[in-house]
Amino acid sequence: MKTNGNKRVLESHKIFPFVAWGLTIGFSFFVYNITSDLKDITLDLQQQTQVLQEQVNTPVNEIEDFDA
Repeated sequence: MKTNGNKRVLESHKIFPFVAWGLTIGFSFFVYNITSDLKDITLDLQQQTQVLQEQVNTPVNEIEDFDA
């Protein structure tokens, strides 16, 4: 393995544990936010699907306005 003159490995720095934990916690928060947003979007799409399904299942003789 080649060295570039820097003999210290990343893990030997005193700040490494703090950076590693910070990245871990930050990534966890990022994933939580994405999951929460995805849940909200999924619920909204389910409601829209329900409304559209009700419109599709409306009998033809009960349709009063095709623009609704």
